[in-house]
Amino acid sequence: MAAPPSKIMIIRHAEKPHKKAKDGDPIDVLEDGGSGGGKSLVVPGWQRAGALNAFFAPYNASPSNASIARPDSIYAADPDGPSMRPCETVTPLAAWLNYKQGSEKFNTSFSINGGEADMVKSVLSLSGTVLICWEHDNIMPNIMQAINAAVPITNYGSLPEAWPNVFYLVWVLDLNNGRYTWTSVNQNLMAGDVTAT
Repeated sequence: MAAPPSKIMIIRHAEKPHKKAKDGDPIDVLEDGGSGGGKSLVVPGWQRAGALNAFFAPYNASPSNASIARPDSIYAADPDGPSMRPCETVTPLAAWLNYKQGSEKFNTSFSINGGEADMVKSVLSLSGTVLICWEHDNIMPNIMQAINAAVPITNYGSLPEAWPNVFYLVWVLDLNNGRYTWTSVNQNLMAGDVTAT
């Protein structure tokens, strides 16, 4: 088996509606400004999605946080499933990097709520740096358990039992001697992103 990625970075999709809309209230929007039908990001989510370019892949520079690296591949949940938010969150970054959706560089073929194990298997077949954007309830435990079962995470017991109810974290897994070490990084991109992780 080839070595797994040297770095895996995992993010939750960007901001979503806080509550159900009342009749006629706009809640979420598509990239073109149309109604998202409850499956898309809200305006602050699109702002975060745009800001991820400078966070993960600044122009002619390395990311300002040493724990972050420009992704060689991006994975996001299938936008034809119950949520378009993971794909929408990383689409601006993928476009910035010239990664075409549906290619090996920008894989959106795995579904939320059941596709996590196959997605992790696909990720672990790659090398370099991989960014995963997913729905938070399936990051922990599903994705992290699948990674830990295949490539042990040294400090797995330190992970929270669930992804915190925030949009600004990046969970980073760095490979060292055949094992991953987990750390959490704050994006610090928008008002409200607190400094503690």
